[in-house]
Parts: sequence; structure tokens; C-alpha cells
Amino acid sequence: MGDYQIGGALQLMTAVQKTDTFAEFLKTRMTQALETEDPTELHYLLAQVDDYHSYLWRYYKKLAQVRSQRMDPGV
Repeated sequence: MGDYQIGGALQLMTAVQKTDTFAEFLKTRMTQALETEDPTELHYLLAQVDDYHSYLWRYYKKLAQVRSQRMDPGV
């Protein structure tokens, strides 16, 4: 998990990089937690998913303000 950090700047490249890094992180850690049926590790990973979810919501809210014209369903 050393390379994966949540939070930080709300920018497209940062969001894309975090998504790529998070996907790699989950591929290894989540698979291992599920295979070993480790509830502590699974709890930790669910907390990481929650943090990632919060980060993307913050990014969405920023985009909704900055690019409000894109929020129109008719677009």
C-alpha cells in the first residue's frame, strides 16, 4: 500500500492515477483477503474502498460546479 494514497488534488490526471493505483492495490490485496477469509484485512480494504469512494465524490462535486453545463440531462 506504500504507493497508494487517497486524498490530494482533485484533478483529472490525479483521479486517473489514483484509479489505476487503487485497481492494482485491490487486485492483490482484495484477492488475498478473500482467499484467506481474513476478516481484519477485509475490513481494512473496505475502509480503503470507502476512502476512494469519498475522493471520487469530492471530484464529482468539483466537476459539477466547474462544468455545470455538463450537468444538464439534455446535453
